[in-house]
Amino acid sequence: MIKQLSIPLIAAIVLSASHPALADHGDNFHCERMPFLSDRAQEATNKLAHNNGMRKIVQFYAWDWENEEMRRICDAGAAGKPVQTSCLEGKRDWDAIAAKIPDGLAGKSNKQLRPFMLELAERGYHTTDRKKVMSYCANLGVVDSAFK
Repeated sequence: MIKQLSIPLIAAIVLSASHPALADHGDNFHCERMPFLSDRAQEATNKLAHNNGMRKIVQFYAWDWENEEMRRICDAGAAGKPVQTSCLEGKRDWDAIAAKIPDGLAGKSNKQLRPFMLELAERGYHTTDRKKVMSYCANLGVVDSAFK
């Protein structure tokens, strides 16, 4: 059974399980589904990624974009503007995400991408940055204080 699962699906399962503290706090940018499973996200990822290593890199930059977008939304909310802190699935700006990906990665093998992927992993992949932005938003009073 596991042999039939694709690497991206396994990665999505691992990523979704890696942040359970974010799972059940109302809106708070929470999604009901695992990230990157929508047709639009898969289509964009397939367009930007030529192998599994590059898929992970694309997903990192998608999380990075989300973190920036969440911070922007929280800043707007703290300034008294009406905002929605709902799931960002389907709202990602894939052109902006593609622009974040460093030049020179396209066409590289998984082995060639590995040092870059390890560098991203040292940054905490998405979990460290996500916790920081959620705490930031909670401190502004835009999301649940459970994230402080």
